[in-house]
Amino acid sequence: MVTSRWGRYLPVMSRVHKCLGMIAAGFLCAAVAASAARADTLDSMKKTYSAIDTVEARFEQTITLSALKRTREAKGEFYYKRDRGFLWKYTSPKEKTFLYDGTAIWQEEEDNPVVIRQKMDKARMEGSLIMDLVEDVTRLDQLFIVKASTRENGMEVLQLVPKKEGTMQSARIWVDSQSLIKRLEVIEITGNVNTIEFSSVRINKPLADTLFVFKAGAKQIEEQ
Repeated sequence: MVTSRWGRYLPVMSRVHKCLGMIAAGFLCAAVAASAARADTLDSMKKTYSAIDTVEARFEQTITLSALKRTREAKGEFYYKRDRGFLWKYTSPKEKTFLYDGTAIWQEEEDNPVVIRQKMDKARMEGSLIMDLVEDVTRLDQLFIVKASTRENGMEVLQLVPKKEGTMQSARIWVDSQSLIKRLEVIEITGNVNTIEFSSVRINKPLADTLFVFKAGAKQIEEQ
């Protein structure tokens, strides 16, 4: 009886196909597990933030300017109150205020006699991670695609891509074991990177409504 050359290779090929099948199944299982992990993290985060009415925290910000190859650092305090607005109060390297009162954004810098008031268009601002996070974290999956999930320093890291074209290319958020966002990183289409880390986070502590009302004093208001 004569055995063809293909006949001699069939057992080997069979084992190779089985091996490839096992590898493919492994990748599929890993992908399913990763997808489940992303969904669990997102669901837990949405549930946590749906019960949050106020947030108070310290922050440190690092902005890397791609074109200039420079890095700028700042720090300050962050305040949020549901249905009232949010406040970024910079204390270093100089005092600066960035306040959203529910209808407009106010920008003030020390030693600048002019205050900028910019009317807020929520539809146009959707897809800006920082605005979306402080406005309503529970809508995150409506505005962004969660592309990947990894673990880093005991926190879940979600990689996000906006569904709507804008100034942001991609982003990452670090979520701790209590489903709170402790760090976020935004990569703009220009290549600039904006990173903010939160510390001393206080949840659902009383915050006065007056904190979210801008007082221009003697400064001139410039409408935009």
